[in-house]
Parts: sequence; C-alpha cells; structure tokens
Amino acid sequence: MNAAAKGTVIEDYKLEELLRCPYRYAKRQEAAPSAKAEVNWMQLAQLAVSYVVNAFYTTPAEERSRFSIPEMLERWWTNKVSKFESPEHYWSVKQQLIDGLSSLFVTEMSAVPIILFEQHQTVVPELQAELVQIFQLVLNDNDGEPADYIVRKYIVDEDEDMILLFQHLTAVFCSSAFGRLPSRIEVFPVLGGKSRIVHPTAETLRQSMDYMNLAAGFMPEADSGRGPLRKAAGSAECRRCPFIEECAKPPEAAEALLM
Repeated sequence: MNAAAKGTVIEDYKLEELLRCPYRYAKRQEAAPSAKAEVNWMQLAQLAVSYVVNAFYTTPAEERSRFSIPEMLERWWTNKVSKFESPEHYWSVKQQLIDGLSSLFVTEMSAVPIILFEQHQTVVPELQAELVQIFQLVLNDNDGEPADYIVRKYIVDEDEDMILLFQHLTAVFCSSAFGRLPSRIEVFPVLGGKSRIVHPTAETLRQSMDYMNLAAGFMPEADSGRGPLRKAAGSAECRRCPFIEECAKPPEAAEALLM
C-alpha cells in the first residue's frame, strides 16, 4: 500500500472507524445520514464518559472534592436501553462507569489541563498528509522536565487495535505539531481494565511513523469505495456489526486489512 496521497486529510475518528471494520466504514460512507448516525452501546457510554471527564476537569480544583460523578453521569446517560445487551447490562454498565471514574479521579483533584477536549491539526510531510486529532486531555508532567507533558484518554472500549492506533497517532501528531514527544501517553479504561502507559522515544517514533504511513494509505481507497476491504479475522466488533452476514462471505477480490 502506497503512502497517503499528497493533500490527504486524516481525521482520527474516521481512521478509528476504518480500522475497527473497513467493510462497515465503506458501507456507512454510502449510507444515508440517518444510518451514519447509528451508534452502539459502547459509543453511547463513551459519549457520557467524555462529558463527565470534561465536567470534572473544568471544575476548579478546590471544588472537585464535591464533584458528584453519579449526578453528572446521570445528566448525560442515555435512555436507549435497547442498544445494550439487556436491561441488566444497561444498569450494570452505568454502575461500572461510576465506579471506574471514581477510582480514576481520586488522584486528579489538583490536576490542571493544558488541553481539554480540543481539536488540533498538523501537516506531517513524511505522510504527505494533514492529521486532525481530538485531544481529550493534555497535562503537565510534574515528575519530568518543565516542558514535559502527558497525553491521556479515558476509554470504554478496550479494543487493542484502537489503543495501538491512539498511541501511534498521538506520537506522530505531537512530534509534528508540538516539536516534542509526550513524556507519557496514557490510556485509562473506565470499565475496570488495565491502564496502558507508554513512554515514546525517537526509536518508537519511527515505528509509529511506519504504522501511520501504512494506516494512512488505506484512507483514500476506503473513502473512494475501491477494493472491498475487510478485517483479516473476526472480533468482538464483528458481533455488533449490522453487516456481519454479507461480510461473512467476501468476494474473492476482497482485500484483508492486516492490523
């Protein structure tokens, strides 16, 4: 796969959707706006989490001890019970999010963000592309040099491919846009999984650039609808996909996306 064509714009959420399921991404590109807006329970939960994270970090440090996670989550929590596996699952996920956020926020009472839910863009000559990324949270690294910073993301879906994408994309973006790698890239699963923390270096940046060069090459092809791309193997994402039946028997010309 060739590098992205000159002038390509790569938006983080589109690349994430593509790597989750290339076939679904292509089908949604052809779909009506109402179909494109369809979401699953993980996306609904992630939206609620993002609002709570934003509200917490915009609350003055001296008032955070009184910040009510259950009350704030309730404000943004979905009423679409049918999107969940069952009513029990709906209530269970909600309680797990409250517990997970409570545990993650307990050490964040005085943290002051540098960036909070902002979209940034940068041109990366090596990719011949412009990257667009939404940063949930960027913080000073109090354990490092004055210029050191941390990029953090709170997630609901622990898809390993998505975590890897975020780590590589963030390293490449930050190196290009800010002229300095983050001291840490942190991924905090809210539903109780293991936190992922990486310390990017010049050596790992080369690996991230290779990864992004490969990933970026798929964008023009997927956007144009050429070549019915599919994931090389099924996953939990497949079980939630409305196109599973037609995707299960791909034509011989289909190309597997190996990620």
